[in-house]
Amino acid sequence: MTKTISPKGYFLVVTGLSIVWLVLYIQAQPSWTQNIKETLGLSAPLQATDDSFYNSRIDPIFEKYCTACHDGNKDKGQLRLDSYRHFTFSGRSEADLRVADNNLLLERMRLPETDRLAMPPFGRERHTESELALIELWLSKGGSGELTEDDFPEAPAKAKVIKFADIDWQKIEKDRAAYAKTLKDIQQRYPHVLHYQARTSNLVVIESFSITQQLTDKTVSEFMPLAPVLTELHFANSLVSDNSIDKFLTMPNLTVINLSGTQITSSRLVELLDLENLQTVIVSKSILTDEIRAAFKQRDVRLVSVNKG
Repeated sequence: MTKTISPKGYFLVVTGLSIVWLVLYIQAQPSWTQNIKETLGLSAPLQATDDSFYNSRIDPIFEKYCTACHDGNKDKGQLRLDSYRHFTFSGRSEADLRVADNNLLLERMRLPETDRLAMPPFGRERHTESELALIELWLSKGGSGELTEDDFPEAPAKAKVIKFADIDWQKIEKDRAAYAKTLKDIQQRYPHVLHYQARTSNLVVIESFSITQQLTDKTVSEFMPLAPVLTELHFANSLVSDNSIDKFLTMPNLTVINLSGTQITSSRLVELLDLENLQTVIVSKSILTDEIRAAFKQRDVRLVSVNKG
């Protein structure tokens, strides 16, 4: 005689099988399992620590080459590489990408750039061999989000990133405007003698090499309309004398002055120390005394002596 299953018994069997199926299904979904553990307080949130090797060396590689196609806005292949958590459980397979063996991500990154499955795709900037080796090294130690740089002594040193400040060209033009016409007029009289200290500066340098024999105290007077913006004067072997010292003292931004081989004497040289921004003075060795050297040393102004101009 065949024993029939009551509706209640049938319900219990179906419910039991459903629970078993659900448990097995969840176990097959690593990300689900992790979420449940975190919800129940059985596991800490899956994230990389701030000082981790992942954050300092690996994530920047993904950010540079991968996240344009694999982040919260565009997760091609359901793969996201914009965080340690998403890296761990991502892609259609939801495989743990921290496992080094048969790692699908590495396989795609190793493909020739012309392969249709290559990552990044053809035409985009690709990672270097050293960057790929860095990812392989990290995965070989478990793809940890906690290990720090100290745990990877064999890794090459991190390249230094040099950042340049943005240039405010409008401000530079504004700073130059007050003396632009004066500078242009003097440049017409003395070509190749005056120029800006840098393309980002409004301060002016005078290089007198092309007019050395014609450069006198009178010539210095012609440069005086630019006194507030003069920062370097290179007057070596010219006819400039002590009579120009008073003119130099009206140049608040003067930092460097070369007077070697000129008619400047020791009697007025120390007066230059009254210039607040003065950094370097170059003079003939013959006019220096111990007192002058001591005075410049005390003021912390570099004094360079030459035998000839």
